[in-house]
Amino acid sequence: MAARQPLVTLSTANLAIIDTSVYIDNLRFSRFQKELLELKFVVRISAVVLAELWKGARSKEMIRAVEYLTTNLRIIAPNEREWVESGKIVGRLIRARGYDGRKAREIHFDVLIAMTARKIGAYLITCDVDDFRAIREVMDFNLICW
Repeated sequence: MAARQPLVTLSTANLAIIDTSVYIDNLRFSRFQKELLELKFVVRISAVVLAELWKGARSKEMIRAVEYLTTNLRIIAPNEREWVESGKIVGRLIRARGYDGRKAREIHFDVLIAMTARKIGAYLITCDVDDFRAIREVMDFNLICW
């Protein structure tokens, strides 16, 4: 008789937050369907990711998918201190990389997503490699790039 595998508890589980870029590419092109089905993480969702997904949800399929994520995943939101700290990090990125106002707004959301992953000790899974590697130069968090 084979030994039973122990149940994974939240205290020992590997957590992951999936970035907006992965959800969008998967919804549009089924790009990460296999990877998502085989994921060995307990998935949480950033409130920032949900906001970005809701902003872009146009089709009935997209709306249903975002509703499913909103209803079925535990939502992690940045707190007041993290909002303030994110502004400092974005400022450092602007000075170091010369980002314009549009890019600064885009990367600000990415910084907040990275901060929510760091807060719960989760891995951040993204296909937006360049932006998150840039963020990682000024702040530490666990990153998986697909």
